[in-house]
Amino acid sequence: MRTVKINELEIGAGKPKIAVPLIEATTEALINTAKQVCQEPIDMIEWRLDFFTNIHSIEAILKTARQLRRILDNRPLLVTLRAKDEGGNYQPQIAEYTNIYQELIKSHLVDLIDIEVLQPTTVIRPLVQLAHEEQVKIIMSNHDFCKTPPATVLQARIEKMTNYGADIAKFAVMPQSREDLLTILNVSIQHANLADGIPLVAIGMGHQGKIIRIGGEIFGSCISFGAVGKSSAPGQIAVAKLNEILDILHE
Repeated sequence: MRTVKINELEIGAGKPKIAVPLIEATTEALINTAKQVCQEPIDMIEWRLDFFTNIHSIEAILKTARQLRRILDNRPLLVTLRAKDEGGNYQPQIAEYTNIYQELIKSHLVDLIDIEVLQPTTVIRPLVQLAHEEQVKIIMSNHDFCKTPPATVLQARIEKMTNYGADIAKFAVMPQSREDLLTILNVSIQHANLADGIPLVAIGMGHQGKIIRIGGEIFGSCISFGAVGKSSAPGQIAVAKLNEILDILHE
């Protein structure tokens, strides 16, 4: 499996990297939380832009991104505008969705953006092209908060992400049984064994999915999303505890 290097961080090699989502609604709250989060053993921050009250103002978005950039120092900043049908907090019009990401990419204030693979092709391809021209990485994602799709479906979606030019593939599903957990792990292992496969983030949500969140290095998932205070998805583990477990597994 390939790796992706952002600043000094190599994603896809060694211990899974710890990312913390920020879901605060205002710039002030985001900045305060980011300062707190950066005192924890984290590798990157995800700004969940779909929770931001000033989402209709490009000026406010870029101003906030600029402040976050200063706080994070060399840590990568991932920005995610999650659609409601994939568990997000806001359903933007396609034109606004595209424009927000275009402006963030051109600003050079962000290191990665997250695009859902089920967005229209006419949205995905231009954004991927622009991002790569501007040296911004793409996490392409898919989320199912109700179930774990069959392995063939997950594999097909990862292949689609790869064909679109994603730098990192991500799927987050809701396991309902031990068999679902095995599905997630088997898909992760098979992908990790591909010599030219892009890095994969495999997430099991909910209580049962916690084993997936901590087993990344063994089974092939490269990023684990942890919580400092509020969580953005069910089953996220507190960062300090997550880091301790990942360190033990990495020994």
